[in-house]
Amino acid sequence: MSTDPVATQLRPLLAKQLGRLRNRYLLFGIAKAVLWVAALAVLFFALDRWLRLPTPIRLMHLCACIGVGVYAITHFVRYPLSKKFTEIDLALWLEHTYPELHQRLVSAVQLHSVDAPELRNQSRAMIDQLWHETATRTQELKLDALFDNRALARVILLAGVLCAGVFTGAAIAPETARTFALRHLGFQVDYPRNTTLLVELPSAGPDLQREDRDGITEIIVPAGADLHVSVQALGTIPKEVFLQVSAIKKDATTGSERAVPMTPRPGDRFRHVFRRLSGSIEFHARGGDDDFGDRRVIVRTVRPAQVATLTATVTPPAYTGIAEIEQVGGAIEALVGSSVDLVVKATAPVRKATMVFLEDGRRVDLDPTKVADDSGAATEFQASFQMMGSDRYQIELLADNGLRNPNPGNYPISALQDYAPVARWLLPEDDTLALLPTALLCLRIEARDDFGLTDIQLTIERGGEPILTRALLPAEQTAELKFLPTELFEVNELLEGDSTGDGLFVQITLLDNKAPEAGTATLPRRIIQIVDPPELAALIAKSFRRLREEVTSADSIQTDRRNRLNDLISREKEDGTVSNTEVAQILTGIEVGQGRIATSVNRLHRGLMRAFDLHLWNRLETSQHAATVIELFREHSTKLTEPIALDPTFYRDLTLRRKAGTLGAMEATLDPILQMIDMADQLAENSIPNVQALLAKAQVARGQSDRTPLLVKAQTQQQNIEQVLKQLLLRLEEWNDYQDLVQEVRALRDRQRDLQNRTEQVKGK
Repeated sequence: MSTDPVATQLRPLLAKQLGRLRNRYLLFGIAKAVLWVAALAVLFFALDRWLRLPTPIRLMHLCACIGVGVYAITHFVRYPLSKKFTEIDLALWLEHTYPELHQRLVSAVQLHSVDAPELRNQSRAMIDQLWHETATRTQELKLDALFDNRALARVILLAGVLCAGVFTGAAIAPETARTFALRHLGFQVDYPRNTTLLVELPSAGPDLQREDRDGITEIIVPAGADLHVSVQALGTIPKEVFLQVSAIKKDATTGSERAVPMTPRPGDRFRHVFRRLSGSIEFHARGGDDDFGDRRVIVRTVRPAQVATLTATVTPPAYTGIAEIEQVGGAIEALVGSSVDLVVKATAPVRKATMVFLEDGRRVDLDPTKVADDSGAATEFQASFQMMGSDRYQIELLADNGLRNPNPGNYPISALQDYAPVARWLLPEDDTLALLPTALLCLRIEARDDFGLTDIQLTIERGGEPILTRALLPAEQTAELKFLPTELFEVNELLEGDSTGDGLFVQITLLDNKAPEAGTATLPRRIIQIVDPPELAALIAKSFRRLREEVTSADSIQTDRRNRLNDLISREKEDGTVSNTEVAQILTGIEVGQGRIATSVNRLHRGLMRAFDLHLWNRLETSQHAATVIELFREHSTKLTEPIALDPTFYRDLTLRRKAGTLGAMEATLDPILQMIDMADQLAENSIPNVQALLAKAQVARGQSDRTPLLVKAQTQQQNIEQVLKQLLLRLEEWNDYQDLVQEVRALRDRQRDLQNRTEQVKGK
């Protein structure tokens, strides 16, 4: 009995391939669902890890994963497995895969499923042969090639790689995986980080106000203040930390973000100072794997209270006699010991005002006082302090909002000193003054003080012992700021009849009216030489020789400059070939020479006045009218207002008196010297300045026609100067001859006395 190959071979073969197909659908669907869900999980983890997604977004991601998973199972697993396949469908699938069957498998399955009556007209033998040939052919098929495993392998590989990566990451960082799962279940937890940044801000106080809530800190600072921000890094310390800063606009939106680098500091900290803040900003820290730090900081600024006006009323010490002084603007300048009353007005309501001395650290609270102004009642602040020394100060204002001005202005305090009195010797001018024992000692000083002198003590010493002490300042002049006392003393009274020994030493001590302790000053001692007549005569002769040399030099220069000017005038009158440049050079040389002459004449004038005084004080003038000159000198000294040792006005007055006959003749010494003083004075005050003025005008003259008359006048003046100098030279030579004669007579007298003494000694023996 023959078997049915369709029932025994072909149908089991098709059923087996159907099972393989369903298993493949199941494996492919599960792999694809796992791939999709794993890919979404990795994507959502990356987004949440770096962007810190809010809870609603995370829950939406969870729903997306679940939805994609359900969709993948439904579409790739349930749907293919629920699909029904007939034997014809399976046969067609095999015929399509193996074309060499030539439709035998489909025909065999179809004929086997037809009932026998319907095959009545068909050849049974051919049908059996078809079945046997098909069964034989199917046994030769390599059914492993029925499926293309490449797509399935790719899906399984990708799913495996993703799953391996997920499980490996979860195994390496279980806390991170747990945090990811909890966050996507709606819990508010943070991922573990290698670096944690903690933002440290100043505490609330007069410099800022702060409010902390839910990872946000709001700060209010006065405009212009500095904000110090520190960030402490925990865990792995990053190389750099930044503050991500955004400006807050008026409509409460934020501008573009910028990164501000922070400065590394010891102790794993980073620091940055926002200088002179204005407007509003917000920022957070970023560094390492911490992109947001522990908080977001919002900074807002408000306008601070500022100083509107500063008025200081300075009351100087009573001894100065100065009334109150009002100073506006903040700078205070006052004498040490003054009382200062400071009044401050602010631009906004102020709770407290404090004056801070920056150098010595003192703090003085200002007292509030209600005052009325145009806008109604206002508050000003007052404080008083004693001027101790120079300093700087600030006014700290604490506004009603609890914030103080971050940048109070610095104002100087300048302490003025009441300096010790100052003085200088006018007469004698130096330590070369030589006096006879019968002479007068003339002393004159200039004494000054800031606010007044109380005492000027004169001390005259001889041999180290004081021989005279006198107060030069009368009581009624204790408030004088400048004093020019002149005193005359009889030398023989100071010497007490002893003309031998040391000279005199004069010293001046001054006291001012400074309180509580007076300022003092002491002038260097002046030495007064006490000499005999021959020594004095030698000194006088020496001084006159110097004066004669001075006149000789001036006369020589004046002659040379007059000749140069005469040559220039002649050349211009003859041919006019002198260029303007050459004229300028010649005139410049002449002007320089006239300047040297003026200097020499001034020295001559002063030397002659000194010589006059030396003869006057040493009483070398035998005329009784010399006493009148001394009295005139006393009277002139009381009227003196300028600190001058040798006042030409006094000698001019003497000259006028001599010419008018109101002062008698002093022919021995004073009249000749006074005449030479008058001649030198005329040269210094009139002739030489006139020549210099004419030469200066000639330098800027437009041309020869304007210049020549000026030069002719200058030449005439030069001739007058030269004549006066020659007269002075003759007088000095006569004076020297007279002095030489006097010395010779004195020498003869001394020899005669010596001879007489020897004769008396011989008689006695």
